[in-house]
Amino acid sequence: MGSMWQSQARRWGMAALALIALASMALAGCAFSRGGASSSRVTSIPRYQHIFLIVMENHDYDDIIGSKQAPHLNALAHQYGLATNYWAVAHPSEPNYIALLGGSTFGVVDDNSYTQNAINEPYLGSQLEAARLTWKSYQQGLPAPGFTGDTSDSAGNVYASKHNPFLNFLPHYPQDQQAAELANIVPGAQLAIDLNSDATPNFAFITPGLCEDMHGDPACGDEDQLISKGDSFANDTVTQIMQSSLWSHGNNAIVITWDEATPGLTVGPKGIEAGGGHVPTIVITSHGPRGMTDGAAYNHYSLLLTIEDAFGLGCLQQSCPVAGGVQAMAPLFAA
Repeated sequence: MGSMWQSQARRWGMAALALIALASMALAGCAFSRGGASSSRVTSIPRYQHIFLIVMENHDYDDIIGSKQAPHLNALAHQYGLATNYWAVAHPSEPNYIALLGGSTFGVVDDNSYTQNAINEPYLGSQLEAARLTWKSYQQGLPAPGFTGDTSDSAGNVYASKHNPFLNFLPHYPQDQQAAELANIVPGAQLAIDLNSDATPNFAFITPGLCEDMHGDPACGDEDQLISKGDSFANDTVTQIMQSSLWSHGNNAIVITWDEATPGLTVGPKGIEAGGGHVPTIVITSHGPRGMTDGAAYNHYSLLLTIEDAFGLGCLQQSCPVAGGVQAMAPLFAA
């Protein structure tokens, strides 16, 4: 009898050790790294096939939500999803664009040329490539794919490289690979062509020209005219995407956010970077929430984390969630 009980105890002991090992592996799989990508982890964000990110310019939440000059954006916010407590992370523009892709401003504090604000770090583009997913940067006013100038005026659409953060991360790649990366930076008109073919990337970064981004050149109009032009651009782009054949297949999303609010005194929520001010962020999903407002505290790092989770990627820098801080925008992206 004693021998039988000893044998049973040994079996129970081995089972317990196995359970402990499995638990350790699960915890390891949820580990995050602030310096680079994490290993895979359980997430509340469903997998998405396509995410389109439209970045507008320099307006506070209250400038847009409720504005008579932005009827289309307000209709989309009402019909789909609106983050009511979303914050940019810095001033001026360029650090925010960098943060949306890299999870950090990397010390950039100005709008200088990307050649001066070069960053040799992993970012969303390299994460997507490592996962065999695709990306493109659609830049209105870009004269040709892979254009490396700082500014351009193509067909009345003024392009500025400070709104194209993929260029900042070009040094992350070996010299002989950079031409292939530049080929993913294309004129805005290419989006319509790609939507009507099999060339639509998993992640599309869409930047309007300076006359359509709501901030731009004063020659483009006064404040009301700029908001109205940006509203029309956003509506035309959203309509184009939603009318494409890919929209109804799988999980797809369109996010419209603003790089920063009007510079000024900022008092944001505790626990997240909020130095760029309170901005509107609208989330449109193909099979997700309707008529939702989400008051959780989010910022550009939260959006990056959400995109990373939606594509099954790890987290980068300050997009890695911390207790009481950055969190994924799960309610707005629920399937």
